[in-house]
Amino acid sequence: MLDAIARTAARLCEAHDAMILRVEGDTMRHVAKYGRLRAMRGVGETFPLSRDWVGGRAVIDGKTVHIRDLTRAAGFATSRAFARLTRARTFLATPLLQNGTAVGAILIRRTRVRPFTAKQIALLKTFAAQAAIAIENARLSRELEARNADLTDALEQHTATGEILHVISRSPTDVQPTFEAIAASAVRLCDAGEGTVFRFDGALIHVAAHHGRAQSDLVRSVFPRPPGRGSVTARAILTGAVVHLPDAAADPELESSPLLTQGFRTVLSVPMLRDGAPIGAITVTRRKVDSFTNQQVALLQTFADQAVIAIENVRLFKELESRNRALTQALDQQTATSEILRVISSSPTDLQPVFDSIAASATRLCEALFGLVFRFHGEMITLVAHDSATPEQLRAIRSVYPMPPGGQSVAARAIHERRVIAIADSQTSTEYPHIAERARAIGYRSLVSVPMLRGGAAIGAINVVRAEATPFTDAQIELLKTFADQAVIAIENVRLFKELEARNRELTTALEQQTATSEILRVISSSPTDVQPIFDTIAENAVRLCGGSGCGVFRFDGELIHAVAVAPGAGEAVDYWRRQFPRPMGDGRGPVAHVLRTRAVLNIPNVMEHPVAAPRTHEFARRFGYRSQLVVPMLREGTPIGVISVFRTERGPFTDRQVELLRTFADQAVIAIENVRLFAELQARTAQLTHSVDELTALGEVSRALSSTLDLETVLNTIVARANQLAGTDACSVWEY
Repeated sequence: MLDAIARTAARLCEAHDAMILRVEGDTMRHVAKYGRLRAMRGVGETFPLSRDWVGGRAVIDGKTVHIRDLTRAAGFATSRAFARLTRARTFLATPLLQNGTAVGAILIRRTRVRPFTAKQIALLKTFAAQAAIAIENARLSRELEARNADLTDALEQHTATGEILHVISRSPTDVQPTFEAIAASAVRLCDAGEGTVFRFDGALIHVAAHHGRAQSDLVRSVFPRPPGRGSVTARAILTGAVVHLPDAAADPELESSPLLTQGFRTVLSVPMLRDGAPIGAITVTRRKVDSFTNQQVALLQTFADQAVIAIENVRLFKELESRNRALTQALDQQTATSEILRVISSSPTDLQPVFDSIAASATRLCEALFGLVFRFHGEMITLVAHDSATPEQLRAIRSVYPMPPGGQSVAARAIHERRVIAIADSQTSTEYPHIAERARAIGYRSLVSVPMLRGGAAIGAINVVRAEATPFTDAQIELLKTFADQAVIAIENVRLFKELEARNRELTTALEQQTATSEILRVISSSPTDVQPIFDTIAENAVRLCGGSGCGVFRFDGELIHAVAVAPGAGEAVDYWRRQFPRPMGDGRGPVAHVLRTRAVLNIPNVMEHPVAAPRTHEFARRFGYRSQLVVPMLREGTPIGVISVFRTERGPFTDRQVELLRTFADQAVIAIENVRLFAELQARTAQLTHSVDELTALGEVSRALSSTLDLETVLNTIVARANQLAGTDACSVWEY
């Protein structure tokens, strides 16, 4: 077992080797090993129990020790010396605990620095628990073997007792063959007429086995009875001591009974004592006055001890069997819950694998005919997962679902009442008569339904059924509650994940839109005299953020519609589109003209079916495969000055967010157009004012020349120079006539 645990631990934890050590006094002995790393000592040799190596520290501290890189860890001198020989770097050790005491450790290693995962650490702890159980079982087995060996040595001197030990060993779960063998051997070896084995339950004495000439019914007519002095057997159990009456007829305390009247004279009764307390007795009788020998008394005491051993063996075996069954069941349940948690973690957006795993685990661990998982969304209950149901059973179940919560099914009642409902036999239940017919048709009897509760509200249920009327145990119902809690966790995880995913999408979209508008504003600020870069940027961002396959930006000068920007900016579709412009608004048909005329947003789910689409629109849509279109007007003080049009190949309307985004782009386009217009007007006004200032400056200079001199030539030269400057010419002449 330990070799298998070491081998499995090394493989599942991806370690180069694994070793199991047991505590022996102040040392630890190497009892199992698996792996390729060479060891400093051979298997079976001992290590000091100290904290300067990983295994010793795990035992002394009583907890798991995980060393990422032993060459860098302080306080592990022995382990470092060991690591230098084996080249081991990463260590993980966990103690083997029995009733809170470390009886050993399991140690795994890797030759390169790679820490073990939390799952691998938990797995090693499970292996440690299994190793501790194996060691404890071996100890109990050795103790039992030692006790049997002692008895075997004694029984080698007494052949008859060997037969009883043989029966004991052959019947580890049933004490009755041992009692019958003891009764027969006691009669034969004690030369008695009758022999009886009795059991004492703490209140009454019962006949367990009888052998002899007398009828068993005669003995059973006196028992059961409580301990007392009126019977030899009752007196032996009362006193806990051997009672030997050479002549029962001479004992004044004995009560008259059919046994005495049948001629029983010599009676010997030896109590069975466990820890000093009587648990039964062996009684032999003779029909003549003939005392039993001391050797026969001792033999009967040996038989009594053997009976106690047999009883104890059966008890221990059943306890061990029950414990192993409980451990196996707990391991199965833990494995199932771990599997469901693994499915939950690997399916953050999909509940179906979780429900399927729960249905399968519930069916298997509850030993059910089939299992069902239901969801309740507030109105109707639906079947979402099933396991082991036949197609016919499944059709019968699906025929009644979906259904509202209430009394039409056990799941509906469990969801409505928010409590566990368990029915021992659905086909005969008087509390739930409405399901009897369905139970008979489908073929089940015992049933349990456990609701899934979130914040006190039922959101589903788990059902398991059995073909026989065998109620589910409390442990199985608790397991189903655990599965229900896990289902709620999974549902909540998916809900939160989807909410987070939706929120992230919204934030991403908002960020992209904000980035796009910021980019357009940046282009506006960097192009105060040229609106074309702005139109190009708007077209590109509109295609990207609206999921479009193309976008056009159009200007309207009051008479003609001009295509000023197209994205993508190349290809046959773009060339075809540009050949259609400029063109007059005409009769206002077509999406662009319609929006210019109505000044309203036009969101077309399908161009081929929309009434405003002109023939040329249909031709373009058929030729280049687009179907939906969004057109938003550019309005300056209510007057249309252009539109932005986005189209895509899929049918369906654009979202409100996309409409608002295109409106923002239209407003930015209007701002850009207005900025360029205002900037051009400002430039013209600035040039005009500059020219006027220059004229005034020139006149001032001529006036100063006239006032400062009477020299005509000087005045005329000043006039010529200023005339050249203001007129922007290279030569100017003044002529006198």
